[in-house]
Amino acid sequence: MELKEKINKTIDAILEEYLPQLERYLEIIRSGKLKEKRIKTVHLKGKFDNINMRRVAYE
Repeated sequence: MELKEKINKTIDAILEEYLPQLERYLEIIRSGKLKEKRIKTVHLKGKFDNINMRRVAYE
């Protein structure tokens, strides 16, 4: 319970203007659906652009 009380005290100290942002953040946490980030790729027009690097590394 100590952690929950500490979190509640912190929330009580937050300014009113930040409460909508906090509410959105808590909704995301409760839903468990975090937005997946796309993995950025680089195409260098070379021999490593279109191969499976994981397969090659384990060969």
